[in-house]
Amino acid sequence: MKKALSKPSGNNALSVLRKGVSMLIKYDIATISIIFAILLAIFIATSNPMRLGFSLTSVSKDVAIFAIVGMAQMATLAVGQFNLAVGAIGGASAMVCGYLINLPTAGNMDVEKYVQAEIGLALPWVVGLLAGLAVGLLLGVLQGWLITKTKINPFIISLALISVIHGLNMGITQNIYFRKLPKGFTDINNITIPKATADVGQKTTFGFPLVFLITIVIMLVVWLIYNRTALGRKMLATGVSKRAADFAGIDSNKYIICAHALSGLLCALGGMFTASKLSAAQTSTGDNWLLYSFAAPILGGTLLNGGKVAIIGSMIGAGIMTIITTVLAVLKLDAFTHQIFIGGILLLAFILNRGRESLSKQQDRALLEAQESADGVHVEG
Repeated sequence: MKKALSKPSGNNALSVLRKGVSMLIKYDIATISIIFAILLAIFIATSNPMRLGFSLTSVSKDVAIFAIVGMAQMATLAVGQFNLAVGAIGGASAMVCGYLINLPTAGNMDVEKYVQAEIGLALPWVVGLLAGLAVGLLLGVLQGWLITKTKINPFIISLALISVIHGLNMGITQNIYFRKLPKGFTDINNITIPKATADVGQKTTFGFPLVFLITIVIMLVVWLIYNRTALGRKMLATGVSKRAADFAGIDSNKYIICAHALSGLLCALGGMFTASKLSAAQTSTGDNWLLYSFAAPILGGTLLNGGKVAIIGSMIGAGIMTIITTVLAVLKLDAFTHQIFIGGILLLAFILNRGRESLSKQQDRALLEAQESADGVHVEG
């Protein structure tokens, strides 16, 4: 008997598309790694060969900062919340650090010899760095404490803190810049291993920026927290279900505060890395962080509703965002086009997040059905 020939169906293309989307969601790290590699190849191919080393070094510095900012948002996403005040916390921490380490100078109002006066305490830059980290930590704890004690939605609390922190920052500092930062502090951004060259008229060479290497170490520490400590596991358990965590004896409020404290600490670090890059601490630090802070971790695989983090993915997501914005700048596209692209990427990240959530629920249902089936077989036996 001859087999009936199956007629080609229009559903085949749809089936292939669905399978492709499923693979994209399931293997998120591999997928975004391929996307990052393609974008990097395009960036290298379109760059001036004489300036390629300098360009890659500069991009690495930006990736490091946005990876830190992405992990700051990731810390609150882990417990099913978010932090809209990432930029405000980073800016305030940078300004505190800048004031403590800035080198004071006298001003001269003679128009021909005008030099803006600088204020500061000229403390060792390590002291300023630690103070900035302390400010970020305290602001994060404050945000987490307000959320847990008032039971007000994190959106409202963090939105209010943006105005409060930014207003205090500008009011106290009178919107001045701290531009006489010590060499040790600016070297965090300037030092590369091996030493990169950027001589005019000569081919530049690439070196791993110190700030990038520090970020790798921080990523390792954050990975260890979430994968090898009770603190990290309990924060993730809180993100999966706050109510279930409470029933299991986990003080979910405590771990929500811990998550916001970690977020504030990373925000502060990102702010001071930015100040080192600009060789100046300014109140506008962090103003453009919010979209990047969500896009980087969610592209990397972090779930928006909590319970799953992706540390390496956040770095790759930050790399994708940085290269795209760099290419847009090289093409000299206007700010409106930048906003369209960044908004589109963020929308894509949220779509991927929804797909991951659906896939996770399907896997949970399959596991539950398999368990129930196994229990039924055991009872019948």
